[in-house]
Amino acid sequence: MEKRTIKVKFVGFWGGVVLEKTRIHIDLSRFYNVELSEEPDYIICSCFAPFYEYCKYPQVRIMDSSENYIPDLNLVDYAICRYPISLLDRCFYHPGCIDFRGRFISLVERKREFTADILKDKPYFANFIAGHESENGVRGDFYKRLSQYKRVESPGSYLNNMPDGMTVNWRDSSKPDFQRKCKFTLCFESTKHGGFVTEKITDAFFADTIPVYYGSEEVFNVFNREAFIYCPSRDAFEDTVKRIKELDRDDDAYIEMLKRPIFNPDFDYCGHMAEYDRFLRHIFDQPIDKAYRRSRVYVPHDHEQYLLERAQAVPEKKKRRGLFGKK
Repeated sequence: MEKRTIKVKFVGFWGGVVLEKTRIHIDLSRFYNVELSEEPDYIICSCFAPFYEYCKYPQVRIMDSSENYIPDLNLVDYAICRYPISLLDRCFYHPGCIDFRGRFISLVERKREFTADILKDKPYFANFIAGHESENGVRGDFYKRLSQYKRVESPGSYLNNMPDGMTVNWRDSSKPDFQRKCKFTLCFESTKHGGFVTEKITDAFFADTIPVYYGSEEVFNVFNREAFIYCPSRDAFEDTVKRIKELDRDDDAYIEMLKRPIFNPDFDYCGHMAEYDRFLRHIFDQPIDKAYRRSRVYVPHDHEQYLLERAQAVPEKKKRRGLFGKK
């Protein structure tokens, strides 16, 4: 059966991203012929600069939110969000740990059959890869605390300690290739808010290291709490370091944790993705005039016009800075 064509325009996605490689473009292409158009029927937007540019367009708006950003449902009709917000048929909670690069699905299919021989390929103790500090300085402070025990490799742009400032990139294989050489990976989220679980822990599991995770407790809804080390707060730093030391000094205990199943047995990946597909198709299979959900008059209209005018008044230099490069 020939796919129906949908005309879309992408607005506010990460600088330099190839739009045909975004998660939502890939997913929509399974059901529709996606035509990138300057005369679209749908606006697919994200939260990056130019900020609020999507408010210029009267079409049906779908926000594919990333980072720690909760969509403003006064401004968009639908949202794919990293937070478990709910409003009728308008939102879908799609945590960032379920990444679209294939790493997550590879974990679903992966067997955890390790022996002590894997330690021969791990010359480094631990790694810390970040582009900026987190709220309240938690990630940087833990990196410094653990470094008092042993050197922690830091090939990110934040607190880089590598020879000649060498860095790795999350966009290619350099990040997991480096992590694979380490026993532990510090996976500290930029913020600890309910439901916000990013690809950081996925990348650590993908590289066959033991994640040391700081972030939302919803991580346990997806991942097996016995397969990684969880640091709930700054107050737990010492207990977390103690647990890392125990595993570092006991090869058998380390391998035992490395072999444990990655996922919470109650997590239903196929069911989650089926719900995601239904959410997307519901938007695009209904008549366009029936697909609007946001109010387009009175206070909501004034609200979006105010934001758009304020965004347009920001100097270009600040617009370009935005959130780019922070990972």
